[in-house]
Amino acid sequence: MNGGKQISEADIEWGAPDSNGAPSSFVPRSTQFDDVYFSGDGHAETQHVFLAGNDLPARFNTSRFHIGELGFGTGLNFIAAWDAWNRAEKPVGAHLNFLSFEAYPLSLTQMARAHEAWPALSDLSAKLRAVLPPPQTGFHFLNLGDVSLTLYYGDASHGLARAEGDVDAWFLDGFSPAKNPGLWTPEIFKEIARLSAPSATFATFTVAGGVRRSLEAAGFQWEKRAGFGRKKQMLAGRIETLPQTSCRAPWLPAATPLQHSARIAVIGAGIAGASLAHALRGSGFRPYVYEASAPANGASGNPAGLIMPRLDVGDTPAGSFHANAYLHVLKLLSALDCNVFTPCGIVHHGLTDKDRDRQAKLLAQDVLPGGFMEERTEGLFFPQAGIVDPPAFVRALLCDTELVCERADRLQQSANGWRVLTGRSETEFDAVIIANGLDALRFAEARTLPLTGSAGQIDWFPDAAAPDTAHAFGPYAAPCPKGGAVIGATYAPISIGAEARFTTEATQSNISAVARTLPDFAAALDANQSHPRASVRCTTPDRLPICGPLPDWGFYGGAYDDLRTGKKRDYPSGETRPGLFVLTGLGSRGLVTAPYAAALLAAELQGAPVDATIMQALHPARFFIRDLKRAGAR
Repeated sequence: MNGGKQISEADIEWGAPDSNGAPSSFVPRSTQFDDVYFSGDGHAETQHVFLAGNDLPARFNTSRFHIGELGFGTGLNFIAAWDAWNRAEKPVGAHLNFLSFEAYPLSLTQMARAHEAWPALSDLSAKLRAVLPPPQTGFHFLNLGDVSLTLYYGDASHGLARAEGDVDAWFLDGFSPAKNPGLWTPEIFKEIARLSAPSATFATFTVAGGVRRSLEAAGFQWEKRAGFGRKKQMLAGRIETLPQTSCRAPWLPAATPLQHSARIAVIGAGIAGASLAHALRGSGFRPYVYEASAPANGASGNPAGLIMPRLDVGDTPAGSFHANAYLHVLKLLSALDCNVFTPCGIVHHGLTDKDRDRQAKLLAQDVLPGGFMEERTEGLFFPQAGIVDPPAFVRALLCDTELVCERADRLQQSANGWRVLTGRSETEFDAVIIANGLDALRFAEARTLPLTGSAGQIDWFPDAAAPDTAHAFGPYAAPCPKGGAVIGATYAPISIGAEARFTTEATQSNISAVARTLPDFAAALDANQSHPRASVRCTTPDRLPICGPLPDWGFYGGAYDDLRTGKKRDYPSGETRPGLFVLTGLGSRGLVTAPYAAALLAAELQGAPVDATIMQALHPARFFIRDLKRAGAR
């Protein structure tokens, strides 16, 4: 997997000779690879080699365009492509997706110094630096209006092998093959070919014989063209015959991309639906959110919620998902700029030997970047973590998305998409995403999903003296954005369709649970002064969300029945219900996981490259396949 771990930043020396051989304070040199990132007029070189080499910006006259890059470096190629995209003639609402791989990301300070070399691009450079993630292995999704940047930090061979998507143009801009041979191997080019759209193009500064042979072996045709500056030649070309391969299991297929500006009905206006609305708008779609009552009426309506990571020991898809979801939501909260989040820090107490052993493994594993997790006597401290106002967070994500204040009763497939039927209306959409928690089971299309409910009560004490930082230890105690303190939460099974109700017994249970770790704080809480609130969590057997296309269950039952006997054969690709998707089963960490899962699904619906390993781990069909295989093992 090689995901969810801190990685080293670039080690840079400044003052390397420019293209004329004279030392320049603007020229950064990598000490890891003994090569420069750029020299001379780097912007002009990028325009000549990578943009013109791929016939850009002329090809930007389309509703969507996908660029892939090896070697993000200073971000110059991305910024130059972004600038060209802004200036290009293209359809209204068009969207550019840029995928890049980087093993040693530059620090923000290094980025800022490099960007001083291109004052004409200063506005875009500053916007890029404002959203760059910390150095954490894995895929990071950054929304910049009508441009999306997907950054993979880590070894490119690992990232390429995990990705799935269709790239229209490749910028092959790693360090020189002589200095960084690992980025120019036949295996790398095979993955590039697998990720290419029909007639995808490429351009690169190098004409090395090994690179030409690897390109040919992967199916690319190439030609030499005039290089830039002192480089006499460069390569450019295209791929005509695509390899018929995928890194995904056949029964966990990707969502079929939707048309640009597709109208999408989102069922539910909790954190899942609001996150989808935000991600879909940013991806060029037109979401409409259905909610019979007010937004954030369920568990998303609590007066406070923790923004902290759930971390897994070991190198697993779940661990990668949770670590990157945490970093993603921190960036999102910062970008929203709506004062809904209080980064007070959270202490995760280690109460038992087992807890402390697990926390020691997490520290040794570097599951978060430096400065994001610290060891304390009580346990682990997360300085960037904090408390969010969930209803305000939901409203900020919904923004100006059209809200349909009606209960969606039924879905009906049509010739062009899906109809959403309520007691008052019948409206057709290009697609539907079911995102209403446990109520997803009201729809026949989702009833195979193994969703269960858990009732939980939190207690808000408006007049209590809150701790300066939040504390989590199974239960939690935290300052409340509205003042006072909030504690919680209980867990109790609840039947589907039943309503969660608060009780004085649950309030006392919450106080008692907190008292075992924070006795002085709990002693000052008066159960009679509590403002309790009860709601229902929607959970899954593996505690990961369900996110992706809804399968055609009839097809699955017949196509994969041989899995019961463990038979190995060429299984067909799973068939899904066209235009029907789901995001649910968020459990108790939905405030952290929903935005990242929504971003993943929105990217997949664009046809943009995504982390197939994580998308398979979240796939709605995973439980059906697991049960088939387990039946055969018995």
